[in-house]
Amino acid sequence: MWEDLVSYVSKQIPGFEIKTKEGSSLMKLLSLVLFFNKFFATRYVTTMYPKVYFPKEMLNSGNVLGNIIILCHEYVHLLDRKRLGWLFNILYLSPQIFALLAFLAIPFSLSWLWCLLFLLPLPSPFRAYFEFRAYKMSIAIYYLHLGRLPPLEFYVKQFTTSSYYWMFPFQEFLYFEFDKYARDVKNKKFDKTVEEIKFVLFPNKYGK
Repeated sequence: MWEDLVSYVSKQIPGFEIKTKEGSSLMKLLSLVLFFNKFFATRYVTTMYPKVYFPKEMLNSGNVLGNIIILCHEYVHLLDRKRLGWLFNILYLSPQIFALLAFLAIPFSLSWLWCLLFLLPLPSPFRAYFEFRAYKMSIAIYYLHLGRLPPLEFYVKQFTTSSYYWMFPFQEFLYFEFDKYARDVKNKKFDKTVEEIKFVLFPNKYGK
């Protein structure tokens, strides 16, 4: 299944590659910048279009299903980035990215330093939106393979803790939305992307 998925993603995303974080200077730098996520280098997979960076230990762990679910998740990000271009990056990193406007204080006015307040862990509705789309894929693939739903608490924590810089700390709303999607999954109501991946991973079970 893993090879079929990698082959499919490669056809959909020009330049797609799977790389290891340990071999990337950029990932090492990001692990310092993203100090609030102490597991960034060892437990989190990062997509920098069109490449996906896995910790080497995860790739070699033998947890094929786990890696498949993660790559399916990242595939949603790749598709969104392909569709939206650099706008995806700006939206995903907002509002924190607007702290860069503080550099305007040098040529213009010190008032621009107020933009440094964007570095606070402010909610990020756009990042939450993109991650929710990707985690919907994770839930669907988990269910299609194992026939049961994963614990939704795990996904809620991704939104409300330092993992993604406290991007959406509204637990009740998240539980409601994930529970609603879980019901859709049980009723086999999938979007186009899940339907495509379903036939790639499970051709014998769900083949056209």
